[in-house]
Amino acid sequence: MMGKMQGWSDTPLTDEGVSVLEKTGEFLKNTHFDSIYSSDLKRAVDTANIIKNENLVSNTEIHLTKNLREMCFGAFEGDKGSDVLKYVVNKYGKVTKSKTDDPFTSISAKGFLKKSDPTGMAENVEDLSVRIEAVIQQLLNENKIDSTILVVSHGAFLETLILKYFGEKFDDSGAFPDNGSITVTDLTNDDFKLEKFNILPK
Repeated sequence: MMGKMQGWSDTPLTDEGVSVLEKTGEFLKNTHFDSIYSSDLKRAVDTANIIKNENLVSNTEIHLTKNLREMCFGAFEGDKGSDVLKYVVNKYGKVTKSKTDDPFTSISAKGFLKKSDPTGMAENVEDLSVRIEAVIQQLLNENKIDSTILVVSHGAFLETLILKYFGEKFDDSGAFPDNGSITVTDLTNDDFKLEKFNILPK
């Protein structure tokens, strides 16, 4: 693992990533999906296709949307995360409240990456929240009540969604998901519930 910040960089899955996702596909093979939505970045599309191809009980196309993309890191795309963290700390000082805080969650939440990006392309949590709200409305508009929908996105995207809607359940325990993990939510026009978070298929 190289520890690089991918964001909108359209990088392919690694061999290890494919292996992990094949387990996810096997775990979900008997789950019927009425719809599949994915980020339009290659690694997410490949993920959606692996899960779809493993599935035995679904027959649906994959709908691609930019709103499910990972957080954009602007000029920091492709840089080592540890180098970016050092840069931000040197520029702004302490970025976490406690030792248990995830530093990248902190610098994203405080907008330090966006403030530091000379290209002006980097997103902060507020920018990502706009995309999250848009894709949630899209899911509600385009699907029937009681539909089972597979949504394929990215780590910082899901972390931001979880903290935005269910943050009180996490405190300092962290909400960044593992690669290939499964999170289950129940979404209606009136409510949004977190059923399961970060389930890792064996």
